[in-house]
Amino acid sequence: MAGIAFHGDPAVKAQALERLRRHIAAGSFVYFPAWEEGRANVIGAIVEADDTPRFAEQLGYPIALAETLPMFVNGFRPQAEAGRFAQAWLERTPVGADLTRIVSQLVLDLLANPELAALTEQRPDVEEGRRAIMALHRRAIDGDEPDRKTWKAARMAAVAATDALDEGTLDRRAGQVIEAAAWPGAMRTVLGDTLSGLGTLELNLSLTRIGWTEQDESRVFHIREQAEKDGYKAEFSGLDRVLAILDADHPVLAQQFRLRLERVEASSERYRSMGWKTIELMERAPLAAAPVPAQ
Repeated sequence: MAGIAFHGDPAVKAQALERLRRHIAAGSFVYFPAWEEGRANVIGAIVEADDTPRFAEQLGYPIALAETLPMFVNGFRPQAEAGRFAQAWLERTPVGADLTRIVSQLVLDLLANPELAALTEQRPDVEEGRRAIMALHRRAIDGDEPDRKTWKAARMAAVAATDALDEGTLDRRAGQVIEAAAWPGAMRTVLGDTLSGLGTLELNLSLTRIGWTEQDESRVFHIREQAEKDGYKAEFSGLDRVLAILDADHPVLAQQFRLRLERVEASSERYRSMGWKTIELMERAPLAAAPVPAQ
């Protein structure tokens, strides 16, 4: 039963939870890789392989939810919080819940983002695409799934509207979010691509507000690259080394770079909030199958 949680069988849920908890307790639960030398992320812990389609098939989750789950988990720090969220995902998904409409519900939520709408409303063709694609997802939620031809027409219109915008602009990034959403909920990457696109747009808006530019990003890269060639500040490593170099030689840039790091860290909140929203939607989903009695 595609899209029916745990295929209505409590034993499927119990086995998945047992495998996940075993990895968490053993300290072998990781952000990545999915499955390697006994370490596993949320997908690998359950299917014991780097195989998202198998995860979706075995547990009855729509493929787009399974594909996006690691993105949600990776938004949580530290590792213990990621593990708690992964457990909550399984624990709070009702056995037999009909999950088939949740992807479109989530995509609708992303397309209704106020900052996205504020940008698209300045571009009539892009805004028309946003509204048209939202209407298609609403139809799907109501049980009137648009056919492939209808989805393709909306997608092509969104692509044309985006292609008319200048490369590297916030407007174009907004258009790319609309493009990503122009697929049915059964499409494997529709939710992850839309979420990633909106996350990137929000991060760029945030960096623009603090005055961080691509030139600043390039400048930090070249400063770090030169220091590695010269062996400068070699007593430090990683990000600590970059900060030590900037503090010593470029204090104004160092201050801006710290603000940039803060904004990047804050951008994970989009993934965390959408993860919890997904769980809440699954909890409220109608039951499509009566749970199989435990043996």
